[in-house]
Amino acid sequence: MKEKLTKEKLLELLDRLMHPKAMSEKEGDDVLNAFCAGCPDPVQARWLVVECVDPMTDEELVERAMAMPMRRMAEVPIAELPAGHPLRTLAS
Repeated sequence: MKEKLTKEKLLELLDRLMHPKAMSEKEGDDVLNAFCAGCPDPVQARWLVVECVDPMTDEELVERAMAMPMRRMAEVPIAELPAGHPLRTLAS
């Protein structure tokens, strides 16, 4: 299983996502995937960043993502994360 990132590194990646500076769509996707892959549950971390409507600071979001239980990508059903999604290999 891939080593998870430190709180500081996750905050750095999240800051890049929330305040992009001349970042292409691909670069943004790569940063999002790196952030999610560095969390205990990459799928739920992605949900927090992309779809969650709860107002949170970056620090709160990272703390919430880090508090999630560890989940292996092999255990995530295809219905929840498509077979070819980059997180399947990045977070393995």
